[in-house]
Amino acid sequence: MSNLKISIVCCEDSAEKHSTIVEISLEAASLDDLVLETVEQQVAAGESRGLHNAAHHAEHGPVTYLQQVHEGGFSILFGDPENQQETFFGPGSYVGFIDDEGPGHGSRVGPEGVRRTLRVLKGHLAVG
Repeated sequence: MSNLKISIVCCEDSAEKHSTIVEISLEAASLDDLVLETVEQQVAAGESRGLHNAAHHAEHGPVTYLQQVHEGGFSILFGDPENQQETFFGPGSYVGFIDDEGPGHGSRVGPEGVRRTLRVLKGHLAVG
């Protein structure tokens, strides 16, 4: 059995609910039971999104958006919107998004673009 290291973009435990990134470990086989949808994505270099949240699924409510990076990469901008931090995720990275409150996070695709797999998972992955 293999464990995946996953970086989770979640809400801080504060009144502001700023986005932060925590690391978790998860048994790879356990993902299969959680997948609602899988989408292969190719995103051009330099594309970016301003602050946004991990929206709830229309039918299933809270979900985890799990990105698996195959080529290239992308950065996540998080924390206080007036003083954001930035972290880059390249090939082999797994990044989950569950920050459904607060101001949200931003993103920026790296100079090589990104090829990734998006999996929408039932519920929020546990971070604590």
